[in-house]
Amino acid sequence: MSEGYAQVKARLDEIVEAVADDTLPLDDALALYEEAVKLGNKVSSLIETDIALHEQAAQEAGSASEGAPAAPAAPAAPAEAFVAAPSDSAQDA
Repeated sequence: MSEGYAQVKARLDEIVEAVADDTLPLDDALALYEEAVKLGNKVSSLIETDIALHEQAAQEAGSASEGAPAAPAAPAAPAEAFVAAPSDSAQDA
């Protein structure tokens, strides 16, 4: 069984707590950052799957209720939206 939202959130909370420790070695902090990015991508995938299932259920319900149109779902944010982009100010310096 794959991880759900609650498990991913719990792990992200652990990562936040770990990186808040000033004594954490940089290599460990980078590894935790990479894990957090992967977890963000996983959540994005879970959301996209839930949206697709919701749209499918809405279409099936619409067909069953004599062709009533289903409300469109909001588009999902791409996984890249959850990852901070590098600052442009570093290049200007």
